[in-house]
Amino acid sequence: MVKKGIFFLAVFVFMQAVAIFAGQPMMKPAEGTLTLIKKTFQLKDAIAYESTTGDEEQIAVVLSTLAISSEKLKKALATEKAGGFGEFPQPFLKLMFNKKGELKHWSAIGGGTTVGGSSDGTGELKLQDGHAVGKATATVDPSALIPKGFDVRFDVALLKAGEELVASAPKKSGPAANVRPTVNGTFTGNGKDGKLSYVSARWSEPFDGKAGITLLFTEKDHSKDKKPDTDAIFGKFGNALIISLHEDGSIYSCQVVYSALKNKDFSSSGSVYAAPFTYENGKIEGELSTNGGSTADCVG
Repeated sequence: MVKKGIFFLAVFVFMQAVAIFAGQPMMKPAEGTLTLIKKTFQLKDAIAYESTTGDEEQIAVVLSTLAISSEKLKKALATEKAGGFGEFPQPFLKLMFNKKGELKHWSAIGGGTTVGGSSDGTGELKLQDGHAVGKATATVDPSALIPKGFDVRFDVALLKAGEELVASAPKKSGPAANVRPTVNGTFTGNGKDGKLSYVSARWSEPFDGKAGITLLFTEKDHSKDKKPDTDAIFGKFGNALIISLHEDGSIYSCQVVYSALKNKDFSSSGSVYAAPFTYENGKIEGELSTNGGSTADCVG
């Protein structure tokens, strides 16, 4: 049975994570912002690759808040080759330039919102020493039904057709960082604050062939519990939020326990996203949000 639950989430978290290590320091080939509805995202990573739409050769530049792995790019390219729309770590902005370096089309996805356009954006791209270098802008119209826009710059190596990114190094387990877990923000349902005060992170069972991470936010202290995730679902720690996500920050499960809602517990992942999301040296840092408010389809 599908039911409705309304909740608002904006959680900023800096926490101790069990057995999580970072890879090599990441370059930042992009800078700028993407605005979708009420949220503005800082875009810090980018890739550029040759693309063919119909009979026209184009250059695609994808900018994201999260690093784009070789596995994610390979899957996206296969989808595009089959005529579909390639997915990247959300939120992301995709710019399509022709061989003259003119912006022809753009699209963006984040927080359950998908938008795109052509006439409302301007941009330019030049090829320099094997790099795609350029900028693009679309002004935000606050009065629009879906306010959207971006202002970005990029300088990133161009992948030729058939080229791939270097495969991501496998993550290794290790000790958690010696930092005190902290969480702040708002967790609101039906106008009432859920008061999430405690947080923990741990490796969980793989999902879809990839390692999983479970983030547990609770109203009451769960640090000494042997099975906190299960007990949280049954309300032992008051209001709770259980997020399951991959190492790239993509969320595949969200369980909400909330006393202020008619249906005190439900599941919803499509309306919640993590951006930014990083982990290194045994600690996780990031932000979870429903982009200012959400009416979620909840399985109850």
